[in-house]
Amino acid sequence: MSGCGYNGTCPNCGADMDCYSDWKPFDTNSGECLECGFHYWTSEDYLTLEEVNERRAELDREPLTELKKGVESCQA
Repeated sequence: MSGCGYNGTCPNCGADMDCYSDWKPFDTNSGECLECGFHYWTSEDYLTLEEVNERRAELDREPLTELKKGVESCQA
């Protein structure tokens, strides 16, 4: 088992909340408050080439002409 469950404090109402953290296949975190309903989770998505190049420009990096291909199961 790679993950870990723990008790956290709800940032919305201050009650105890159930939380979970894992690192496979990448860092993930989630939590849910059974008092007020607040919840969060890590979700994955991909930036477009335009979004990547906007961020690269902010860091004074050269723009890309295409995105690097990843592992087939991770990137469409």
